[in-house]
Amino acid sequence: MPHSSVEKADYQGRSVELDKPFRMPAGSTKKFGVYVKDGDKVKKVTFGDPNMEIRRDDPDARANFRSRHSCDTATDKTSARYWSCRMWESGTSVSELTKVSVEGQIVKQLDEERLAFGWAYVSTVNGEISLDHSEEFIRPDQIAKAATNFMLSMRTAKAMHTGGKIGEVVHSMPLTNEIAKALGIQSDREGWMIAIRINDDQVWQDVKSGKLSAFSIGGRALKEMV
Repeated sequence: MPHSSVEKADYQGRSVELDKPFRMPAGSTKKFGVYVKDGDKVKKVTFGDPNMEIRRDDPDARANFRSRHSCDTATDKTSARYWSCRMWESGTSVSELTKVSVEGQIVKQLDEERLAFGWAYVSTVNGEISLDHSEEFIRPDQIAKAATNFMLSMRTAKAMHTGGKIGEVVHSMPLTNEIAKALGIQSDREGWMIAIRINDDQVWQDVKSGKLSAFSIGGRALKEMV
């Protein structure tokens, strides 16, 4: 399950993905948010009118917006203008820019027990569906059932989905909004949290060094068109 990952950082006691816009929850005064490095600190930038449609595929609308906001000179990543201009660039869609990877960062290690904690799968972020690299997703209730079946029957961990067993999943916590509310937990994500005990010396060193910094799951499922 240990896997490579994108750049992350700590923000107010939790791990966040840098330079990756996301949709703000319903009712927010801004449409999007993004975490960026501001010197040695991490800053949350919010931007975009939640009532405004982004018509980036309309050449006239795109040119008008970029001209009004002087997007050609917007280079400061800590500014709302920079990210608003990114949303109005031609090319990549808004959905692609805000898509969240299902690979979850290893957020905590316990050296003595050789335990690595993190998200095995993320179903939603800030109430928005989290698509994987195949443009697919698993609903929170489904990943909770899959987590139960996995812990009852398998629990095996491999390095990068190949080779022999390098450890096993020893802690498992599926988290849906209903479970979080019942337990008094506040989280912007739904999914599956795990801890793996790593027995392989080289894999453990790769986790400690950051070479392997995330989890990725594999399995079989029936696909449903949505």
